[in-house]
Amino acid sequence: SDFEIHSELMLDVPVEHGLFLENLLDLAHAPFTHTSTFAKGWPIPDAVKFHAQKLLGGNWDPYPIDMSFETPCMVLSLIGLQQPGKIERGARAASCSHHLHQLHVCLPTNNRRTKLLYRMSLDFLHWTRCVPGIQTIWGNVAKQVLGEDLVLVEGQQDRMLRGASVWR
Repeated sequence: SDFEIHSELMLDVPVEHGLFLENLLDLAHAPFTHTSTFAKGWPIPDAVKFHAQKLLGGNWDPYPIDMSFETPCMVLSLIGLQQPGKIERGARAASCSHHLHQLHVCLPTNNRRTKLLYRMSLDFLHWTRCVPGIQTIWGNVAKQVLGEDLVLVEGQQDRMLRGASVWR
């Protein structure tokens, strides 16, 4: 109830929905893939661990991020932020003072394309919704982050279609 929507997008992405969902759920790629957006400056941890709190959901360590897969094809994430734009390593999302909530709905349109419905909400900076053009700015940030993911997932899909290992 404390969250307000700051961005909603509907995109057609050129990747299979299962690969895209897996990418969204696996944050181990973030320090390598998102170097110009939200993970900029993140040190490479020795290990990234997922602690399951429920079936298909839990939290990432060392990042304050709670994530879950929700049927039929959604990923929910709650990212704890101590300061706007900064992530607190080693903290849990619940212990942070500010939060970013994301909903990704990945609808398959055929075997190589996905309709992505994205919603980003914040429980702080509510006043920014009154700034002219702010939805466009948040939308562009979301598109940039998703674009970084697509480079990785498109490569995985290409390898999959060629019969090679997706993970190499």
